[in-house]
Formats: sequence, structure tokens, C-alpha cells
Amino acid sequence: MLVVDYAVTFVTRVLSVLSVEWSSLPATDGAMDPPQKSDYSAEYFEKALVKAHQSPNLRVESFSIEVLSQNGENFCSVIYRVVVGFRKTADATLETGRYIIKDLLPVVAELGTNEKTMFEELLPAMGDILGRAPPSLGEHKLSADCLLADATNGKEVYVLEDLGALGYASMDRFRGLSLEDAQIGLGKMAQFHAASMVLCQQQPELVAKLSPSHYAEGVSDPFAQVIVIGGTEYAAEVFAQELPQIAKKMKAQIPEEYSKRIRAVVDPKNSAFNVIVHGDLWVNNMMLDRSNGNVILVDFQNCFLGSPAIDVQFFFYTSLQLEVLLHQQDALLQHYYHSLTETLKLCGYTGSVPTFEQLMAEMQRCLYYGYYAVACELPICCASPEASSDFNLHTFGNKQALEEKRRQLFASERVRQTIKAALLTFEQQGILETP
Repeated sequence: MLVVDYAVTFVTRVLSVLSVEWSSLPATDGAMDPPQKSDYSAEYFEKALVKAHQSPNLRVESFSIEVLSQNGENFCSVIYRVVVGFRKTADATLETGRYIIKDLLPVVAELGTNEKTMFEELLPAMGDILGRAPPSLGEHKLSADCLLADATNGKEVYVLEDLGALGYASMDRFRGLSLEDAQIGLGKMAQFHAASMVLCQQQPELVAKLSPSHYAEGVSDPFAQVIVIGGTEYAAEVFAQELPQIAKKMKAQIPEEYSKRIRAVVDPKNSAFNVIVHGDLWVNNMMLDRSNGNVILVDFQNCFLGSPAIDVQFFFYTSLQLEVLLHQQDALLQHYYHSLTETLKLCGYTGSVPTFEQLMAEMQRCLYYGYYAVACELPICCASPEASSDFNLHTFGNKQALEEKRRQLFASERVRQTIKAALLTFEQQGILETP
């Protein structure tokens, strides 16, 4: 994966399916066409830097821009790396800044996301909460600094600090995370969740600005059917001979029971306690600086209020090595819970601190989200370079290309072994039963 990856990777937005015709999706009138480098100018970067540095006389003298997006990696946005030369005043020293531009495709921007609200209001407030904690909290940076969030004229563009230039890099999405790396990621997830719980207590009006989960209305809209219903149906077909009874149960839940279950999971009224859910926390939306063990989260398009177990289950079933998933979940949950409660304590949370038993109950209640994650998202999460090489948004409009892409994704040994092991667990837990 890219060293710097701020794009929504389509992991929570698209897993192609043949059961839903692409022609049934809303017309986009060219809105899937990517933005161009020519859309940006020195004046555009001046606007971002003047705001970030609070220097009204700042002027950009030069800039270079390169596309970082690659097929199979960034379906919903185009990612650029920019190097800008600027002076804060006419006689000031020439400075160099390195930034990332995340430019959403118009079709995605028109659908709307929570990312602008997160970058402009909630993340700064959560950062302030963590910043006021005692030094014993340790490193607490949650996200890249956002210099500019621009949502105008049907576009949605973000200018962000370049985490790659700061030493952060993506972890191994192909093999999945070891126990040690998974603990580091969960520690940051817990910090994010804890800060959001304090924010909910101190400034509930800010949290109320978030739109609900994309699945709050189930999986009835065409896009959700493409992602979820078809993805589950395809996984059931793959294992129809090897696990015939399980495959039969998977198909029996589609679409009504499946939609009902997902809707219940994401409904915050059903949670024992709520946090701001990241909504897409998998290995490539966490960047690690191995020199000091610090992690930063990226991609906040899908945030909503809900159970922390949604993020944990999604992370478990998209990002862990199989042996870790099968044998280390209890240890990882203990680590997450300790980080969560310690952060709450240090940040002065005055509400009722969740018990470990409540967390475990939420994990069981949200296990269906793990089922969705492993069947529909894992195949794309660990797609090989070969499978990614010709994988782009237009693949989903070509039935033949779509079929071939699915075969490539499910040819992965990790995908097949992980989904099979997960399905056997889900069968034992009874979540594949239809009342």
C-alpha cells in the first residue's frame, strides 16, 4: 500500500457484486472522473497556508505535485503529494512544506461525508482533551493536521500534513498484523474512543453534528447492496461445496434479515456505551512510526456515534494475522480496555466508566459487523499487487472484469483461510441463524 494513504479505500464503500446490475445505481454524469493536477495553483496553496500559519502576507513561490493514487488502492479519491516553497513575508526566509491533498471524486463528495466536520471541529476538540491530560498519557496525536477543508462547488478537498515526511508508514496489509502491532493500533483506537467519550460529555452539541452510520437504514440502497449483499452472496458461493450448511444460512439471511441485523448493530440506542466510531479502522487507516511506536489514524469520512465494538470487530476481521485472530482476541481486548479506561481517567471523564463485562457484551452484540467485515471487506483489504494493478472504479461497471477481479481476490490463501475460520466461529456463535 502507499506510504501515505489518506483515501477512503472503498473498503467500506464497494465490494463488487454481480447480483446487482451497475445500471441500477444512480447516474453520475461523469462524476467518477478523477480531478486533475491542473485544478491546483499557487493561489490555492496560499489560501491553505495563510490560514494554517495565520500569516496574511504569506506567498507561495513554487510548488510541485505528484499523484500517489494507484489502482486498487484509492477508489473514492485522488491523492497527491505536494512540495511547496513559501515565504511568510516578503523578506522572510524561504521555507519548504510537504503536504498531502485528498480530493474526493465528485460522486462521493455529492453523497456527503463526516470528514469536514471531524477535521474542522471534532478532532481539534478531541486533541485539546488529550492535550490537557497529564504527561503520563504519553503520545496522543490522533490525526494529521488539516490545513484546509474545502467543500464547495460539489467538491470536497483536504490539504493535510504529509505523515510520510514525518516518518509514518503503512503497516503490512498483505500478511496482516502481528500481536505487537495490533496492540499498538488498538491503543490508539482506545485513545480516540476515550477522547470522544469525554467530548460527548463536555460538548454533546458537537457530536450531534455527525450524520449516522451509512447502514443506519440497513442495506436497502443500491450502493449498500453492491457492497454488502452481493459481497456476502459471493462469499457464500465460494464456500458452498466446502461449507454447504453455512453457505445456505448465509443466503437465507439476504436481504431482509441481514439488513435488520446491521441496522441494529449501528444503532447507538442499542449500545451499552457509545463513542465516536471511526467506521473504517483497518490496517491501512493506521500509520505507524516504528522509531517510537506511535500510530496516527487517517480517513475520517465514515465517523458516527455508536458502539466501540464496531471498530474493534472491523479491525479484528480485516487486519489481524489469522493466528492472532484465532488465539489472541482476549489479550487484545484486555489491552484495548486498559488503554480506554486509563485514558478516560487521565482526561477527567466523570461519567460511569464502562466495565470489561460491558465491553465483552458489546463485542458479542456487534459480532455481526465482524461477519460483514470478513466476508465483504477482507478480500479487498489484502488484495495482492497483481490483483490491484488494474483495479479501479470503472471495474465495477464491467461485469466480466468484475467476475475476474473477484476470482483474483478470493484466490488469496489468507482470504480463504480467514473467511473459513471466521464462518465456523460465527456458526458456533449462532449469528448465522435466521429466526
